[in-house]
Amino acid sequence: MRKWLVRRHSGQSMVEFAILAPVFFLLLLGTIDLGRGIYIYNSISDAAREGTRAAIPFDSPLPTNAAVFAAVQSKLGGGFTLKLDNACAGLPAGGSCPTVPTDPNTGYIWYGPGIGTPGRGPVTVKISFLFQPWVPVVRDASGNGVVISAQSTMVTEY
Repeated sequence: MRKWLVRRHSGQSMVEFAILAPVFFLLLLGTIDLGRGIYIYNSISDAAREGTRAAIPFDSPLPTNAAVFAAVQSKLGGGFTLKLDNACAGLPAGGSCPTVPTDPNTGYIWYGPGIGTPGRGPVTVKISFLFQPWVPVVRDASGNGVVISAQSTMVTEY
């Protein structure tokens, strides 16, 4: 008789697991996605600062746009696909620039005018990145993705 009762209740834990497992895994994967988003923000923020630092020193020869782009790319490494935002080249910060990325997990680098021109003035580097979450529920809620942007402005030393 005792054996029959144990067998009768043995399916209860399986049913509880079947009910709670999707919620548990959604929370787990959502936490991983949140961590990915924070990592991407920190990475592009550091890269924007590094690009701005490359644009401000008083060196001979003066810094160029290519040096700023190379500094940003070297800071990010190979894990990010970033393109130069040519649509807004030379325009001051603000307005509709930089261009919003449309391809998931790619982005644009934009830098303001004044790099390499003599005179004391601000130099701005902005990076926009389209983050695509892994979790399907979060991905569907965010549409095409979440645009993560970071900007750094420093004053030139030349």
